[in-house]
This record gives sequence, C-alpha cells and structure tokens, in this order.
Amino acid sequence: MQTTDTRDFEYDVLIIGGGPAGLSAALQLGRSLRSVLICDNGEPRNSSAAESHGYLTRDGIPPEELHQLGREEVVRYGGEFRDTKVTDVSRDTNGFTSTLDSGETVTSRKVVLGTGVKDGLPDTDGFEEFWGKGVHHCPYCHGYEVRGDPLGVVVTDQHMIEYATLIYNLSDDLVVFTDGRDVFDEEARSMFIDRGIEIEDEPIVALTGSDGGLEHIVLADGNEVTRHALFYGPPIRQHSALAERLGLEVNQEGLVETMQSQDGIGFTSVEGLFVAGDAASGSPASIPSAVADGHTVGATVNMELSKEDFDGRWE
Repeated sequence: MQTTDTRDFEYDVLIIGGGPAGLSAALQLGRSLRSVLICDNGEPRNSSAAESHGYLTRDGIPPEELHQLGREEVVRYGGEFRDTKVTDVSRDTNGFTSTLDSGETVTSRKVVLGTGVKDGLPDTDGFEEFWGKGVHHCPYCHGYEVRGDPLGVVVTDQHMIEYATLIYNLSDDLVVFTDGRDVFDEEARSMFIDRGIEIEDEPIVALTGSDGGLEHIVLADGNEVTRHALFYGPPIRQHSALAERLGLEVNQEGLVETMQSQDGIGFTSVEGLFVAGDAASGSPASIPSAVADGHTVGATVNMELSKEDFDGRWE
C-alpha cells in the first residue's frame, strides 16, 4: 500500500465557512486533536437579523456575539482562522489543495464545505431593506416576537400554502399575499377564507415603514395593507460556487445532495469532501440544526481520519 507522510499536509481539515455548522465541526475536530483551519469571508446568512432564537441557552443572542463565542471556543482547541475567501479547491490522489483569495495555497487531508446558502429576494421596493427586520423567513426563529400582531405571509406557489398555516398559528390577524400569482384553487381559497384569513391577489409593489419597522404592504391597485411583519420563504442558492465547481450535485432546492452511511453523514461524491449545514440537503435551515449537523459531520470526518491513521495509510 502506498503511503504518504502527514507532514506533507499543513492541516488535517480545511473548513470553508465559519458559520454555526463550520464552527461546530471545527470544535469536534479540535477536541479530537485534529489540526483545523477555518476560512471565512464574513458574509453570514443571518447578518441582517438582530437576534437568533431557538438555540438552547443562547435564545435571543445577537448572531455576531454567538459567532464570536464560537470562534473563541474553537481557538481554545487549537483551531486557526483566516478571514478570507477560498476561491478554488482541487483534489489529487492524496488530499486537497485549496487556493485563497490572496493566491496562497493550503493543503489538507479533508475539506468540509460549510458555505451555506443565499436567499433570493424579490426586487420589490423595500423588501431588502426590511429583510431580517420586518420581513422574516422562519416562523420558528422570529414568529414568537411578532405573535398577535397584524401579520402577512407571501404565498406564490403550492408548497407555500402549508407554510402559511404555520403563520396562522401566530396571530388572529393574518393576510395572505399571492403577489399576483394564481396559487389557490377554489377549495384551498375557501379553507383560508372560512378561517377569517384575507387573501390579497394584487401584486406587491412596495414595503414601507419608519424607524426600521415595517408598517404597510403597498399593492398595485394603490391599496396599503397595514402589517407589522411579513413572512416569506425565499428561493435559495449556494452561497459559494465551490460545490458546483467540484462537481457536486445541487438539487432543485439549491442544496448539495449529501450521503449518509453507517459511519456518519455529510459524505459527497468526492472522496474526502464533506458538506455541513444549510448548504446540504436534509438539514433544516436554522442555527440549532446547523450546529447539530456540524457536530455530526465533524465526528464523521474524524472517524475517516482515524481509520486512515489506524490502517497505516498515512504513516
């Protein structure tokens, strides 16, 4: 069996993306005495949100504070950070060579993509301004804070109808906006109307408010519907081009198809390359889910490294 000295590699694992999934994987690996480099370009998905919710013992914490605490814990176990973008990753028979924004290269035995996804927002006036403030995508993350308020939910296709039922639980004053789309058949429309839910079929032309708070949904017919929060489930795409560049399959939902085995999760079609967090299929988009996913992927990667070490492949 051909072997390679581990000293040929600068790190056991390169983690691309320093969000909850990447940090959680790094923590597991650091505690397993693995050398880890985390590269992050500082563009978190939840940067517009003032608070993070649903994470036990940290409910309501600002995202940047949670991020900083995570980095401090990873450093405690020897993890290294570089605030930079990874522009390319290539694999040879032994491991990976990754190119940073500066042109510098880094070698590692394994790579974990924790690069996350980007939300596709409509170009409607005011939508981006209120995103993460008056406009939210996750009722579990932000619904409690607006409970009982006049709420709206955008339903532009069939799968969003079930999403709207989650918002119905939060307030007796709910308006469904179809943004001009033909979404509801007669039966579905009746189900909402019979429950006192108004359906607005006019296209949305603007969101307005003051002092950072959403106040009105402006429709094409000139009507302004008073709403204090609007829920919208955006289409998503990969935050980084690396997944597709590496030949990984990205499904119709914009997520990387990963595989599970008896040894763990996060496996991809490229040997030694793993995906964790929002970017991967099968993981709900939330901080607790990303942390859990990163934790398990970190353990999976360590298992792979341990097998190689024990078998003598890297001696």
